[in-house]
This record gives sequence, C-alpha cells and structure tokens, in this order.
Amino acid sequence: MNINDLRGWLLTLAVLLAGQAQALELKTSYGSVNAGYANWNNGFENTHRGEVWKATADFGAIFDKAEFYSFFESNVLNHPVEGRNHVLSAQTHVRLFDSDFSFMGKLYGQFENKWGDELNMMYGFGYLGWAGPQGFFKPYVALHNLSSDYTSRKYGQANGLNGYVVGWTAAWFFDLWGEKMVLSNWNEFELDRNDAYAEQQHSKNGINGGLTLTWKFYPHFKASMTYRYFDNKLGYENYGDQLIYMLGYEF
Repeated sequence: MNINDLRGWLLTLAVLLAGQAQALELKTSYGSVNAGYANWNNGFENTHRGEVWKATADFGAIFDKAEFYSFFESNVLNHPVEGRNHVLSAQTHVRLFDSDFSFMGKLYGQFENKWGDELNMMYGFGYLGWAGPQGFFKPYVALHNLSSDYTSRKYGQANGLNGYVVGWTAAWFFDLWGEKMVLSNWNEFELDRNDAYAEQQHSKNGINGGLTLTWKFYPHFKASMTYRYFDNKLGYENYGDQLIYMLGYEF
C-alpha cells in the first residue's frame, strides 16, 4: 500500500466515522479493578520467567452505534520498580451504516519489557452480529502497524507496517450450581510480520491470547483464572503459556 492509497483510505474512513459518531446512545457500561498472581512456570510449558504479582483495571461501554473497551495492567509488582512492566490496551468498534459490520481499531502497548517496548496499532473491520444474552463472538481483521524500540542489525528498526491481524473477543455467560459464571477468550493471529519484528519474535507469524473462567459473587466481587497463551510472541520462541489468578471488584 503506497502513501496516497493510505491517505485516501483514511479520508474515506474519517467521513464514515463522522457520520456514525452523531447522537450515540449509551446502552451499558462496565468496569473493574483486580489484583492477583501469575506464574510463567505453570501450564503446559515452563518459560522460566518466575512468579508475577499484578494489578489490573478495565472499563468498557456499549453504545447503539459503537463499542469501546480499555485495559491496564501493571506486572511484576514483587520486583523493584525498574523491574516492572505495564500493558495498556484500548479497542473500539464503530458500526458502519447501522449494520452489524464495523470499523475496528485497537491500540496495544507493552512498556518497560526486557524484550523491548512496543505499541501495536491495528485498524480494520469487524462483525458484531453474533451477540445475545448468552454471550458474543466478535471477529475482526486488521492491518498491523508497529512502533518499537527494537533495531535489527540486519533489517533495521521494527517500526512500520507489520503485516495483518485476524482476531476476536468472545464470551459465554452461564450458571453453575446457582452461581454466575463467564467463560471468555481473546485471540489474535499475527501474520506476515516485518523482517525486523519477525527476527525479534522468532517467526513471521505468531499467536497471542487468553482463556478466562470467571466466577461472579456477592454481588460485585469476582474471581478468575486465565490460561494465557502465546506462540512466537512476548519475546519467547515457540509456544509458551502462563496461569493467572485474580480477585476483582466490579462497578
């Protein structure tokens, strides 16, 4: 894609979004704060990165014509300040012409990591039509643009167009023995990465995601367990995983 094509695409997109942004009606909003423990050495693979104490916060809002979700995570709180790292994510879907198809945008940043800081910018299209009282499945496909401090001796900086992403967010709401439960999943396939980032992450393609079981109780508290998985991602070669245990308060 040359720069003129990109400018034309962005201008068209801006016109579409301006038309959709008028008179948004809030349908629901949600948020929580959480604290817990994770272990890189538990799971199917021992990645030899040890224990992690962490704190997180998330907030989301669903409108009649758009959706928004954000997430913040502070990791390795059991280490000195200089050994900690942070994750920030914000994702939106804006419905196109009142349909179930959407423009999708996402920012996903990882900072103060041993394998390098990076900000992932994704923009593409999604689908919101598979949603109801029992759960949802929201897929998307996007261009992947990267801002990274990694520099390859062979390929130069990892910045710029970084291939494509095919992903989704999904959830299933159900009762178990009279208790409210949620099984949720987010997943991204990173495809055709640029050469410098592929060198850093050990492959042209990678996987990033998590599967979470949440128990909601009394009435604003929740407990969750997440199976965090990745393949040629997070600076780790091949498949790796992590188990995360969290307690949270919903507001």
